[in-house]
Amino acid sequence: MDESKKINTSNFKIENNIISFNKTLLQISNISHVSAEPAPKKKFNYWAIVLMIIGIFFIGIDISRFLKNIGIFFIIAVIVYVVLLIKFNYENNDMYLNIFLNSGKVYCIYCHSMEFLEQVMEVIEYCINNHYIQEINVDFYRCKLSNAPIIIGNEN
Repeated sequence: MDESKKINTSNFKIENNIISFNKTLLQISNISHVSAEPAPKKKFNYWAIVLMIIGIFFIGIDISRFLKNIGIFFIIAVIVYVVLLIKFNYENNDMYLNIFLNSGKVYCIYCHSMEFLEQVMEVIEYCINNHYIQEINVDFYRCKLSNAPIIIGNEN
C-alpha cells in the first residue's frame, strides 16, 4: 500500500513525540524514513495492461460494432493513462520533505528550498534520537525554524 499525500503548510510543529500540521498528528515513533527529495513517483497500475488486452480482444472479435467501440475506448484510455503517468513522473521535480510512516503512508511537504529541507531533517533526526519537550515551529513558506534544538548556521 503506497499512499502519498502532498501538503503545503506553514503550521508544521514538533512537540514531544508528535508532529502536527493541517489537522494531522503523526507520532514520531511511527516514522520509518525521512527524506528531502522530489515526491515519490507514481507507480504503473498493471490493470492497465489487462484493460489493453481486453480492448484488443474486443477489436479483434467480429460480434458487434459496440464492442469494437468499447475496445477502442479501452485502448485510448490506457494510452492516455501511460502518457499522463510519464508526464507526471518526469516533469514533477518539486522538492518535498517526505515522511514515510511504518504503515506505508507517505506525507510529502512542499518547500522551495532544499537547504531548508535538510535543516528540518536535522531537527527531526534530533527529535527522533532525543526526547525534546519544547515546541518547534517550522514555516515552510518563509523557510524559518523557531525554537530549534540544534544550531543551524548562526541561529538557534
